[in-house]
Amino acid sequence: MTYRISLFLTCVLAYGLLPSLAEAADVRQRVSIRLEGRYCFFHTNDLTQALTQVSGVLGVDFDSFPGHVIVVMKAGKVNPDHLLAAIRRTKGEGYHCLGEFEGEPGKLEG
Repeated sequence: MTYRISLFLTCVLAYGLLPSLAEAADVRQRVSIRLEGRYCFFHTNDLTQALTQVSGVLGVDFDSFPGHVIVVMKAGKVNPDHLLAAIRRTKGEGYHCLGEFEGEPGKLEG
């Protein structure tokens, strides 16, 4: 009987760990993009929406590095040209946005 309970608990624990092991394999990268353009920083909501619509983008951060947007994405799943195109599409009456990469995408630790 004790063996069955032990086996049951082992199966339950192993099943509970499987999703976290799969998530650990999901490596993320980040890239810094310098932003330019008239009034671009007044439209961070529009930029956020445009960038998060790019497949593989997990999040954006405008606060950590002034003058830049930090894009967090799934490693190897995002075409860098798509990020720049999304930024260029962010424009309206009297403003437009442009982006330029600063360095290579790097792994996120933790």
